[in-house]
Amino acid sequence: MRIRLAKDVDYAAIARLHRQTIRNINSKDYTEDQINAWSARTNAERFRSNADKCKRWVAVQDDKVVGFCDHSLDGEFWGLYVHKDFIGKGIGSRLLKTAEDSLKKMGFKKVHLKATVTAKEFYKKHGYKVIKKFLHPINNEKLEIFDMAKTLS
Repeated sequence: MRIRLAKDVDYAAIARLHRQTIRNINSKDYTEDQINAWSARTNAERFRSNADKCKRWVAVQDDKVVGFCDHSLDGEFWGLYVHKDFIGKGIGSRLLKTAEDSLKKMGFKKVHLKATVTAKEFYKKHGYKVIKKFLHPINNEKLEIFDMAKTLS
């Protein structure tokens, strides 16, 4: 498995992985209506359209995208998703470290992110602290989300 910067040809696979992860993994923590609203807004064009506003990496194994993560250019971690068959193999941790290292190189001392109920414990394990819990609106639904932060060392 290797991690590299995402390319334009990756966006269909990234969108597919994003949708599948929401449906297969996040569905244990959110209602069917919330999952449908969340996954409905995912497509390759959405990822392509904000590519110049972020740094995005993919984890690739056997020429297949098995994970991705991204952060904005102003220091906010946007997301991390790993294919259901590859969870627990260290891919998420490696992607997170890649993004944190990038943010450090850009001069950021602290990183903020918005974590799902599903991902909160993963981020806590990596040193993130919950700042507050809130409801995030998506397509007429509201998702319970956690604003989290970590000081980069």
